[in-house]
Amino acid sequence: MEPSTLFVLGLAMIFLLFAVAIAAAFFVGSLILLRLGQQLGLRHRKRNGAEGTAGLATVEGAIFGLMGLLLAFTISGALQRFDDRRQLVIQEATAATTAYDRLTLFGGDDARKLQGILKGYVQARVDLYRMPHDFLLLQRAEDFSDRQEAVLLDLKTRLWDAAVGACPQPNYRPACALSLPALNSLFEVARLRAGAAEKHPPQIIFFMLFGLGLGCSLLAGFGMAGSAGRSWIHMVIFAGTLAVALYIVTDMEYPRLGLIRIESFDHFLADAYEQMLPVPVGNMRDQ
Repeated sequence: MEPSTLFVLGLAMIFLLFAVAIAAAFFVGSLILLRLGQQLGLRHRKRNGAEGTAGLATVEGAIFGLMGLLLAFTISGALQRFDDRRQLVIQEATAATTAYDRLTLFGGDDARKLQGILKGYVQARVDLYRMPHDFLLLQRAEDFSDRQEAVLLDLKTRLWDAAVGACPQPNYRPACALSLPALNSLFEVARLRAGAAEKHPPQIIFFMLFGLGLGCSLLAGFGMAGSAGRSWIHMVIFAGTLAVALYIVTDMEYPRLGLIRIESFDHFLADAYEQMLPVPVGNMRDQ
């Protein structure tokens, strides 16, 4: 196995341990609070009798309803952001193909030169997401290669300056009218992908979900006090369901580090690069 592959696996393992640790802490805490809630419920019934729990169901229902709504909206938002990231990959591949085709309107050596720079830019974009990237634990964010991003910025500047520099020629004005917007769309999608990688719910939502889940565990245990004995099956299923839901939400927010991945969609941009015709003017780094 190559060192880079081992490095990627190491970073993924760090994130996986982070996500699993959160879910495991919630699971253990939920079981403890379920048992504690049951004991509190038994004491309450012994002191006040069965009639002493009248009206508590309304409070419990409101809190459980809030928990269900928060969990549903959080999962729905995570799924939407996950789908948006996949859609942006396809949009970038489409924008790259469109820009490459429109650069042929310049004709001759200018077209080949611009296409060569564009092809190098697309290759650098593909490499950026294939390269190992870090997970910043404190910032809760992915950290891509600064060196590769500097290469991309240089290629982007060279491509744009070369296209704009050719526009003053009268015979290139129709080509510029079509090519420059296409290039701008390509750069815009790249910026949107960078923003999507950092687009997450406020951390207070996760704290609220974690805390509210533990609170619901306490109330669920309190409500179980009215039943004969204690059912560990119900406790484990209750705690496990919430813990798995919390893990899935965390995992989907970082689809390049966890178990739920979007790498399968990266082939669209790689396919767009492969479909670009070879440029005879040489590698764009030599220009």
